[in-house]
Amino acid sequence: MLDSGDHNAYSVWPQGCRELDEQLDKDIADYTKAIELNPDEASAYIKRGVAYQVKRDYDSAIADFTKAIEMGDNSGYLDRGSAYRQKRDFDKAIADFSKLTEMTPDASDAYWERGEVYIRTGEYDKAIADYNKPIEMYPKDDSAYRFRGVAHDDMGEYDEAMVDLNKAIELKPDYTNIRQRGWIYECNGEYDRAIADFNKLIGMNPGATEGYYGRGWAYAEKGDYDRAITDFTTLIEINPESSEFYYDRAEVYLSIEKYDKAISDLTKAIDLGDIYCHLPRASVYAQKGEYDRAIVDYTKEIELCRQDPIAFYERGNAYKALGKKLEAIADFEEYIKLSKEPELFAKAKQEIERLSVN
Repeated sequence: MLDSGDHNAYSVWPQGCRELDEQLDKDIADYTKAIELNPDEASAYIKRGVAYQVKRDYDSAIADFTKAIEMGDNSGYLDRGSAYRQKRDFDKAIADFSKLTEMTPDASDAYWERGEVYIRTGEYDKAIADYNKPIEMYPKDDSAYRFRGVAHDDMGEYDEAMVDLNKAIELKPDYTNIRQRGWIYECNGEYDRAIADFNKLIGMNPGATEGYYGRGWAYAEKGDYDRAITDFTTLIEINPESSEFYYDRAEVYLSIEKYDKAISDLTKAIDLGDIYCHLPRASVYAQKGEYDRAIVDYTKEIELCRQDPIAFYERGNAYKALGKKLEAIADFEEYIKLSKEPELFAKAKQEIERLSVN
């Protein structure tokens, strides 16, 4: 039985692997026996709750953490709040983290966790206030600066975000901090600086995908499409079963109007199981004037996602291009029923009027 008082006990396995699932089931059984032998031992409930949480059985985890709290173990507030956060029950998560900070004002983990919830709820000023606390307690902790930098960036405070990210890297120039700064550079149009950071990531771990992925999109945003294609091709070589990388390369091919290559990549993504590539492939077929093929893909998209109004609108345009007025009108009418986009809504009505007259 692992000493699973915290989640790090299980971090030696990737999430979802068979060995992890087997270990979790074994530990849950062992802790259950321990509870049967000594039902007044709160730590056994905490440890079993952690195992349930890693297994993503959040309701069982919350029940165990609640039992530990009832028995007087206040650490259960942190664990239960974390489970509520993962369950996306943010109000209850905030309540638990706040309770712990009231009882133990120096509980830095509670500020960390609550700050993350505030970022998810868009309350960035509150997140920043929470990240200030662990920085005050542990001024050499790089992670607090990194998270506060992300919150500043989400608030549109780019300069403040860079101060925090640079401080994090000064304290610990590791993969995680450099990656975060690279993405913030990229999201703010600082493509050359982003590329420099992603180059560092590739140097640190040439077999990892994140450096090539970030650099590929930075090159694409700069208009350096050949280099972007090279990076996405490298990603495909690293992980040939990832439909995402074929889709990304297809996007770049579309930017330079290499439609056949884009179709080839989107087809490969579909073959790998990405059902959402029918719509973009249909759009490419339509751009090429291959409306029959486009209609097949728009129809597939509608079958897979009945409430996708854009598929009806674009299929209507394809039918119109083929002179199939009744089919086009039917699709535009269906689009109007489903759409909440004012501009296309008006265009669909105009198309119906034109087609009905002619």
